Amino acid sequence: MKIKLYRSATVGIKLNNFKILMDPWLTDGEYYGSWSHYPYFDLDKNLNEINSYDAIYVSHIHPDHCSEDTLKKMNKNIPVYIHSYHSKFLKFKIERLGFKVIELNNNKRTQIKKDVYINIIAADNCNPELCYKFSGCADFNAKGESSQQIDTLSIIDDGKNVLMNLNDCPYDLAKSTFGDIKKQYDKIDVLLTGYGGAGPYPQCFENLNFNEKKTEAKKKELIFLDQAIKYIDEIKPEYYLPFAGTYTLTGKLTNLQNLRGVPRIDDAYQYLEKYYKLKNLSKTIKPLKLNTGAVFDLDTKEYSKQYQNLNLNEYNLYIDTKLSKKILSYENDEFPKFDELYELSKKAYEKFLNRVLINNIKIKSDIFIKVDKMSLMINKNNNLDVIKTDKINTVSKKYVRYETDPRLLKKLLLGPKFAHWNNAEIGSHLKFFRKPNIFERDIYSSMNYFHC
Repeated sequence: MKIKLYRSATVGIKLNNFKILMDPWLTDGEYYGSWSHYPYFDLDKNLNEINSYDAIYVSHIHPDHCSEDTLKKMNKNIPVYIHSYHSKFLKFKIERLGFKVIELNNNKRTQIKKDVYINIIAADNCNPELCYKFSGCADFNAKGESSQQIDTLSIIDDGKNVLMNLNDCPYDLAKSTFGDIKKQYDKIDVLLTGYGGAGPYPQCFENLNFNEKKTEAKKKELIFLDQAIKYIDEIKPEYYLPFAGTYTLTGKLTNLQNLRGVPRIDDAYQYLEKYYKLKNLSKTIKPLKLNTGAVFDLDTKEYSKQYQNLNLNEYNLYIDTKLSKKILSYENDEFPKFDELYELSKKAYEKFLNRVLINNIKIKSDIFIKVDKMSLMINKNNNLDVIKTDKINTVSKKYVRYETDPRLLKKLLLGPKFAHWNNAEIGSHLKFFRKPNIFERDIYSSMNYFHC
């Protein structure tokens, strides 16, 4: 088994002359232009290598794992393996691009070539009760072994070496799978685990000052590093590779880069290595240290090149001279008028209210969407209104205020074919102000349905 790190969560596996590419994202500009790679990957120049893969595994629909721009350029004869989800959005998206999609049932070790096996397991292990507790929106009437959660993990083996890919799976969900996994696999040789959490907090929250954002960012870093340790401690692999959290904000959002609460990969290695050294486990649980483009041979234990720490001066220069100059995907659009946004919001509100009622959600805060001097308001009693922005504090004591570029807001209101609220959050396009600074999950999950 040979393992090659391309970028972020994109990893190539070669076993018995069969090659699997996982979560292809090799182009800049995902999340409406805000996510880019460092160093830059020239997909056109390397397309022959990428097209040499025999199969593709896509863990979930987020564009840094299922990049439409990347897949458009790839050979459509390569089969794509995914989980058999309850919702078929991922399947349909990949099929529209021209690929043959093969859905695998939950936790079924499947032979795809002689001595090549893949097992795809839903983060919630297809248990709607777990999914509901985590996200609050599972359908208990849905039947069959299909996940209603977005994330999956995978286990790939050749009958000898075993690799486990956790990508973005939340620990509190994925831990439900460990018992079954340990029954099927005697050992995990390599564990690919996330080490950072993408999202809008704290960099996009305007109720925090700069120093508070720095403090919250550090707390967030430690939460996700400790989650990686939980996974490693549970699985006890011979090697672990922290991955899938490596991206750089682009365009006008580059000023938020250092406030995201995502550790640099070198800091992640240092934190994890220190932990296992103190536990006297550094000889049995070892880091797999790969720079982008490097390969590790699991049989010979050899690297194609020695690991080097990130050159911060070169990195910051690249951000200043290249990435900060890029235009976000909506910045060439015309600015909509408020009346147009309000008309769209009335249609979006109907879908939002329907979802809230179906899921029996009780939102405890008012929601505002700021558009300059005016704001759309969904109060906690689920009524839609319009008020002046400077009156928010007089009409509400507990609220979350959204704000984004009006051009992106129009796309969000038009619906997921144009833009999705969750992707806008992850891409750092939304600004928030919440009073008090308390996370109310139902607000953000329900807002995903505020569209026409």
